[in-house]
Amino acid sequence: MNAHPVFATVAVSDFAASSAWYARLFGRAPDNRPSASCAEWQIAKSTTIQVLPRHDSADQQNHAGSATVGIIVDDLDKVLAGLQGRHIDAAPPQTATHFMRFVPVSDPDGNMVTFVESTAG
Repeated sequence: MNAHPVFATVAVSDFAASSAWYARLFGRAPDNRPSASCAEWQIAKSTTIQVLPRHDSADQQNHAGSATVGIIVDDLDKVLAGLQGRHIDAAPPQTATHFMRFVPVSDPDGNMVTFVESTAG
């Protein structure tokens, strides 16, 4: 397989509240609104995060809160300062190994967005 763009969809239970939260998370309004209930942020050249309400009418199971998205960043401390300035709660960075730090944040539904920084030099 030779894939290029990455497109991640995050299911939410309250589209308006979650769209506002993701706008704060990314520090800007969505880059694209393909419909009234879909918001998209292009966070890198070929990477898009899409937020939309998700409810499977076939089994009446709500899929909100089950997404996990990892975002690789160059400067985790700068990202954390930006999140704090936009009132996004984040714990101090965790160290996974001697060369990786990360910080998970949770949206209103419990979907996890984890910012990861390589400290290998």
